[in-house]
Amino acid sequence: MLTIPLIIFLFPIISILLGIVGYFIFRNLSTPVALVALLGILAAVVWFNRSFGFWIFIYALLALIGAFVTKVITTQFKKKEP
Repeated sequence: MLTIPLIIFLFPIISILLGIVGYFIFRNLSTPVALVALLGILAAVVWFNRSFGFWIFIYALLALIGAFVTKVITTQFKKKEP
């Protein structure tokens, strides 16, 4: 399995999706970010090396962005309902 396409393409998409789904499930911003960070740390220990820590930070940031955008969109829809 090629590592570079996973790190650059697949893992960011998964992080954003986990941020979105995590916000819908837990209704807060910190839980999806913590989940992505913990999964990233686990992946660094099991499959990758310590240099993967930079990518863990990026993926957690992407999860935060995904959860935040989802929160903004859902609150805008709730405001428009009569």
